[in-house]
Amino acid sequence: MDTTVIESVERIRAADPEGMLARIKELPKQVRDAWAIAQRAQVPPAYGDVRSIVVSGMGGSAIGGDLAAALVAGELKVPMSVHRDYGLPAYVGRDSLVIASSYSGNTEETLSAFEDARKRGAKIVAITTGGRLAELATAGGFPLVSFSYAARPRATLGYSLTLVLGVLSKMGLVRDLAADVEGALADVAKLQERVHEGARSNDAKKLATSLAGRIPFVYGAGVMGVMARRVKGQLNENAKEWAAYDVLPELDHNAVVGFPLPPVAKQALAVLILRSSHDLGRHRVRWEATKELLDQAGIEHHSLELRGATALSEVLQMTYYTDHVSFYVALLNGADPSPNPSIDFLKDRLAKA
Repeated sequence: MDTTVIESVERIRAADPEGMLARIKELPKQVRDAWAIAQRAQVPPAYGDVRSIVVSGMGGSAIGGDLAAALVAGELKVPMSVHRDYGLPAYVGRDSLVIASSYSGNTEETLSAFEDARKRGAKIVAITTGGRLAELATAGGFPLVSFSYAARPRATLGYSLTLVLGVLSKMGLVRDLAADVEGALADVAKLQERVHEGARSNDAKKLATSLAGRIPFVYGAGVMGVMARRVKGQLNENAKEWAAYDVLPELDHNAVVGFPLPPVAKQALAVLILRSSHDLGRHRVRWEATKELLDQAGIEHHSLELRGATALSEVLQMTYYTDHVSFYVALLNGADPSPNPSIDFLKDRLAKA
C-alpha cells in the first residue's frame, strides 16, 4: 500500500479532481443553510396533525431521513419510517405525512412514492434541488423545500438530514432544535483540525490506513446503528470497495457466532465500532463482550467515539470524521472518490428498459 498519496496536501488534491474533500468540509455550511431554509418553509398548520410520517428517498436522501427519525425517536409521538422503494406502504393515507426527498428530483423510486401519496390524499412535502419532483410538487400545490448545492448526492447529508429535522420542528412535531444545531456545529468546529489533510498528526488518516486493504464491517447501536449504515455506504461510494454494517444488540444474537470462520476472515476483515456517550448501559456491556469475542476470533477491530452534549452533535461529528476516513481510504485504494460509474451504468440500463 502506498501511503504517500495521503501524506501531502499536494498529492491529496491531485487525487481529488472533482473536489470531494471540499464538499466533505462544507458539512457545517450545509447544516446552517438547511436550517435557515427549513425555518422559511411554508407548510400548512394542518400538516402537523398526522398519525404517521414516511420519508421516501434513496441513498443519501434516505439516510438523512433515517438519522432524523433516530434523533427524534424519544420525543416524536407518531411513528416515523423511511421507505426505500417504489410506491408506499398500505397504511399511508390522508392522515399521513410523506416527505419526498430526492437531491436530483428525478429519483424514480421517490417519484413513484410521490405519485402514490398524491393518489391517497396524503400530506406531502417535497425536498429537492429541482427536477421532476419540484415540478410535480409545484403543480400539485404541495409545499416545496428547495435548496441549491452542487455536489454528489452522498455529499449533501447536511441538507438531507437538517431539512427533515427543520421541517418536523417547523410543523411542531418536535421541539425547536435551533440550540442543538448551534451546539453541534460548535463541536464539529473543534474536530476539524484533527482530520484536516494538512494536519501533522491526523487521526482520520491513521484509521483509514488501518482499514485500507480489508473489508470493513461497521457496527453501531441506537442512532450510531444508523450511522453504521451511513459509513458503510460512504466506503462503498467514496472508496469503491466492499463494506457491510450491523447493529447492536441484534448482531449479538447472530453475527457473533460467525466471527471465527472462514479462517481468511482474520486477514480480510476489520470491524469499526461506532460508540456514543448516549449508548445504553446494556449496550456498553455488550460492546465489551463483543470485542472480547472479536479478539478470540483474531479479528482486527477499532472503536471510535466522538462525544457531544447532544446526539445530534455526535452524529454530525461522526459524519464529518468518517467521511474524511472514507475519502482517505479511497485515495489509498487508488480510486477517485467522486464518480460512481457503476451507478451511472445502472441508470443507463434502467432508462433503456
